[in-house]
Amino acid sequence: MSVITRLRDFFHDSLPVDDSAETDERLTVAVLLILIARADGRTLKVEEEGLRVLLGSRFGLTREQAERLLRHAAEIEGTLEPSTSLIDRIAQDVPSEDRPRLLALAYRIAAIDGAVHEFEDDLIWRTGRLLDLPEAEIAAIKEEALRNLVPDQARG
Repeated sequence: MSVITRLRDFFHDSLPVDDSAETDERLTVAVLLILIARADGRTLKVEEEGLRVLLGSRFGLTREQAERLLRHAAEIEGTLEPSTSLIDRIAQDVPSEDRPRLLALAYRIAAIDGAVHEFEDDLIWRTGRLLDLPEAEIAAIKEEALRNLVPDQARG
């Protein structure tokens, strides 16, 4: 790797988060996933790592970029009312065709500790309903997302 490439990468990675639509979507998704990870009243190391991995995979981020996004999202998460402000942000920032995939990510982060707790499931379900997804579609998203993670909770 050349010195120029390293400098470019360093400055690119050091720049503050911009206000582009893509960045807004990333931030909104990160806020939702943090909220889901914390819904059972605790955040385990496996959930913290899962947040980094899922966001990195979903948006093509490096570990450092994902960590920076999560820090920014954690600051915002505490200021939002989940049932209104966050839903409004999702409706604005996440294209409607990507919302089922967002719910699938939410179910995966909820299940990463081995179980989808009632609070997590309820929050994801309500999010889907507030985004006008039919109950049957939410159930199918849940089943597919959890199929190989927590088979006994995939249905229902």
